This record gives sequence, structure tokens and C-alpha cells, in this order.
Amino acid sequence: MANFKSAILTTGSITTVNGANTEIIPATDVRNEERLSFQFYNPNGTDTHIDTVKVYGRIADTAGTLGAAAEWTQIGDDIVVSGSSSALKAISTTGLSYVGALVSGTSTFGAGHTFSMLRQA
Repeated sequence: MANFKSAILTTGSITTVNGANTEIIPATDVRNEERLSFQFYNPNGTDTHIDTVKVYGRIADTAGTLGAAAEWTQIGDDIVVSGSSSALKAISTTGLSYVGALVSGTSTFGAGHTFSMLRQA
């Protein structure tokens, strides 16, 4: 019998304002997943335009408020993506119930800032 693995790819784009923690990946139930991979792209042609992404995890049974310190914990370091570049991060979801991400930028940016999230079970 083959060992069947499943994968779900979610993609999107966002708009935010300078310094604001904007939801880029909403709270996602990952209780049935083993691994997550994230890719973030900053299309701004200026190196000084920096996106800072924070990925959060939660072990409770409900999603709560993404990024709230009393409910969510940041997974790893900030992911810094300068203009015209992308970043990739992979994590194990062992023990996690929910994962989500917030982004802040050094200036206002449009919908060309994209993300991908691959969930693997």
C-alpha cells in the first residue's frame, strides 16, 4: 500500500500601511498537517522597502486573535524581505493547532506583495 501524502497550496496578495501589523495569512487550522512551507515576495524595486513578516502558532482549540501575546507565540525570528526579493520558511506543525502570519512594511504598498503557504499532511 502506498503512503499517500496530501498537500494544500494557498496563495494571495495583500495591501497594508507603514508599520501596521496586517494579517497576511489568516489563522489556519493545522492540526492535521505535518509541515508548512511559506513563501513571501516583496515586488518593490527599492532595497530600502522592507517587509517584516512574523509567523505565529497557537496550541489552543480555538483561533483567538492572531498575534495577541496572551494567545499566540511567534515561531522563529522575523522574516525580513527587502525589495525585489522573496523569502522561504518551513516549519513542523507538531503540537500546533493554528498558524497565521502578520506583515509590516516600511512604506505603503499595493497588492503585488504576495504569499504562498503549502500545507503537507
